[in-house]
Amino acid sequence: MSDTTGLVTIDLTPASWFVALTVAYYAALFVLAHRRPAPPAGGATPLMVLVVPAHQEESVLAATLASLTALHYGGEHRVLVVDDGSTDATGTIADAWAARDPRVRVTHRRPPDAGLGKSEALNHGFGLVSRWAAAGDPWLGDHALEDVVLVIVDADGRLDPEALTTVAPYFADPRVASVQIGVRIANARDNALARMQDIEFVGFSWLVQIARDRLGSSGLGGNGQFTRASALASLGVAPWRPGALTEDLDLGLRLVAAGWRTRFCWAAHVEQQGLTSWRPLLRQRTRWIQGHYQCWRHLGALVGARRVAWTARADLALYLLLVVTVLVVSATVVVGLLGALGVVGVTNDLLLAVPYGRPRRLASLVLSVLPVVVFLRTYQRHSAHPFRWWQVPAAAVAFTGYGYMWFWVSLRALGNIALRRNRWVKTPRVGAA
Repeated sequence: MSDTTGLVTIDLTPASWFVALTVAYYAALFVLAHRRPAPPAGGATPLMVLVVPAHQEESVLAATLASLTALHYGGEHRVLVVDDGSTDATGTIADAWAARDPRVRVTHRRPPDAGLGKSEALNHGFGLVSRWAAAGDPWLGDHALEDVVLVIVDADGRLDPEALTTVAPYFADPRVASVQIGVRIANARDNALARMQDIEFVGFSWLVQIARDRLGSSGLGGNGQFTRASALASLGVAPWRPGALTEDLDLGLRLVAAGWRTRFCWAAHVEQQGLTSWRPLLRQRTRWIQGHYQCWRHLGALVGARRVAWTARADLALYLLLVVTVLVVSATVVVGLLGALGVVGVTNDLLLAVPYGRPRRLASLVLSVLPVVVFLRTYQRHSAHPFRWWQVPAAAVAFTGYGYMWFWVSLRALGNIALRRNRWVKTPRVGAA
């Protein structure tokens, strides 16, 4: 369509309605998350087996094992290191720990089985635990598989000292398959890019995950994920889908579709390294987005899971589908800029009912800044190291710009899907703090 000046006119009304409804959805989650439920207390002390997938982790593994063996817990816990074909000192470091601490075991995977991705490493660890439980291996004590919880801790992960004690009572409910805890960035104060990731993780945990826990649809992350071994066994011998780029999201969706409950525990957290340069961050986030699109294959199973509350099914479906929001938002921004430059004509009737002039400008401003204001307010309340008041405006601008990274990585992910590229890329480490 062209206007009287001969310019092509683009109507942004449908896209603007989509964005406005998405903002309203997340605003509703924010309201729902305002009152956080008290975590359960007492009632269960399952054997916690901390599984550490490790590939080329010599710079961080020793510090991680030191922290994991020092955790406080009224029950028993073990540490299983899955050395996934490392060619550095990872295996040597793990073996040294196992030699002096009987709670630590190491399994070494070698090519061609090794280095195929996190799912394969986790499935290998789960298979070992299952066989040891069936054989009555003394390392697991007298615990049957039904009394074992696998805790996934990345090689750079630091569980808070009381995490096991805090999470264990959730498993007194036999319907609970998995519990995810909050994620924080350990080096957030050392690097501006790492700080943006901290805002992202803390905001997601406190803004989205608490609300989704109330709806019965909380998601799983790759780090700080507690999962009942018998629930994993109910999905087959390979509960983490081989080839899945986001094996955590995939697992959580399959558990919910199978009738299990997934929970989120806000009272415990795991710290991990934030990436400090753009190139590895873009690679990591491209994998995440591509894996998110992969999980669209679960939509049918979720919609048809009649044993699952409709609120949980609806929220999970929205969570999967709203990954396209970043593309819609970016497209509207580009078209808006082209309109301001006089390249195209732009129409937008979203605020047609709002009086022209100051009221409409105010309404437009609120819709534009509300998401980042909510995120920053959430971060300031719950971060271990919030900004000083005078830093908040600059942080809001920086985080807004950081958010447009998702447009670029979404395009890359869609390109990979079109070209049938499905490669799991390991996140690099920067050395133990």
